[in-house]
Amino acid sequence: MDAKGGLHVLVSFDMESDIGSWTNEHRGVAEGTGPILEVLAGHNVSSTFFYTGASVLACPESPAMVEAAGHEIGCHTLYHESVGPPIFNVPGLTPLLPEEVPHRLARATELIEEQTGVRPVSFRAPRGWASNQVLESLDRLGYLVDSSYMAYFHGEHLLPYHPSAQDWRQPGQLSILEVPLFADFTVESTQNDMRDRDQWPMLRTRDGTALADSIMRGARALWADGNPALACIYLHPWEFVEMPRVLDTSEARIEFKEFLWKHTGQVALDELGTMIAQLADAGAQFHTLRDFHDVWVSRYEKANWNCNMTTQQWVVPRSDVIAEVAPVIAAAHLPVPWPAGCGEFPLPNPHE
Repeated sequence: MDAKGGLHVLVSFDMESDIGSWTNEHRGVAEGTGPILEVLAGHNVSSTFFYTGASVLACPESPAMVEAAGHEIGCHTLYHESVGPPIFNVPGLTPLLPEEVPHRLARATELIEEQTGVRPVSFRAPRGWASNQVLESLDRLGYLVDSSYMAYFHGEHLLPYHPSAQDWRQPGQLSILEVPLFADFTVESTQNDMRDRDQWPMLRTRDGTALADSIMRGARALWADGNPALACIYLHPWEFVEMPRVLDTSEARIEFKEFLWKHTGQVALDELGTMIAQLADAGAQFHTLRDFHDVWVSRYEKANWNCNMTTQQWVVPRSDVIAEVAPVIAAAHLPVPWPAGCGEFPLPNPHE
């Protein structure tokens, strides 16, 4: 663990219908919330649970349990609808028109507040399909954090930034903080869409140790470049309840690919505990997204360092960094160079 930069881990759950876009059932939310909370409590970890309006209505006891356990309730749209343009193909999913987005997000926010007594301040778009309209709407609604940026796909930012109203994927002047989802760029991708660099569903298709190792590789790469390290992880409640391999409906029989059902249930719960334990042993700090917003703004944005706030780029003499982090680079044994275009990001306070 690099004592200066540290590793911030955000474990989050998208509380949606089972197997994402493929069913209207909520067994995962109904049966998975309790076991997930037990694992988190066993490791003293706080998390963010992003609820759809539909899941709150279907399983009101779930957000009540989450709130009582001290975790954060976030928003994941009204019905798990697509609020932005697709980044991968899913048959039958048509995104909302841009003019529909503000009302849908406002209604989802209101519904979650009505049903739980908590007004959400953190948001994630289903499948990470966000847009300028989404971020502007969230900003107007008073959200503090969005976590829809799929780093494996967009491939540029690995650390938080305030997005532009003209292009939410780039830094700008909106108040909301964009927290990218973790991707491992230390491995060579063999897929055109780079999805094999995404952290999901590695917890199940491999195991908790593999995911923890991936996060630590990414952390070492960020430390070597003089940055703090962040890993925002997304999971789903249905992964922690055994899911079917086939879905029979009145019109079709759907056979799911293995990565959707493999090791769902108890194995996934065990591997979640393993991942958390190994990261905790490495010195990781765990946060909700709401709490991490305050950490990032107070520690990395408001510190009296040399920062260009127009571009949100931290100006660091490379020679100063290279001499200091050379041992970290050597210890990391990275198989490929860190990709260009990641930008300069906040360095830890050298006086801490």
